[in-house]
Amino acid sequence: MLFSSDKLLAILGIAVALSAYLSGIRLFLIQKIREIPKEDPEKAEKKFEIQKQLGWLTLADAPIVLSAFLLGVKLLWYPLTGIPAPDWILSLGLWLFLLAGTMMVIQHFLAWHKTLTELLPIGLLVVIGILIMFALMIWKTFLM
Repeated sequence: MLFSSDKLLAILGIAVALSAYLSGIRLFLIQKIREIPKEDPEKAEKKFEIQKQLGWLTLADAPIVLSAFLLGVKLLWYPLTGIPAPDWILSLGLWLFLLAGTMMVIQHFLAWHKTLTELLPIGLLVVIGILIMFALMIWKTFLM
């Protein structure tokens, strides 16, 4: 077997924790939408912006929930049925986990970029980027 039950359980734990994290964010955004008065046309744009954020969040939320479900099925299938689980359950669960993680990284990067560009001039961002690359090259040199 490619993954032991211990490793699979650890991945499942991470998937469940990330799912709970994303669920908390989703509930917070839904509450923000509910606080916007329905009859205020000026607030319609703000409501739409929050709905867009919910849509982006779904790109990470849906795969992580499905991944947790499939990994849980893989772990419990044999103990409950006595029959080995099909291999595609593990494979699809791990691919969905990778997809969700990738989406979360992209979304975090975009949020960091937006925050930094709103706070700092572009020249300073370029200098910070160069310093980070220089630090990574030095770090890599010490590790070799």
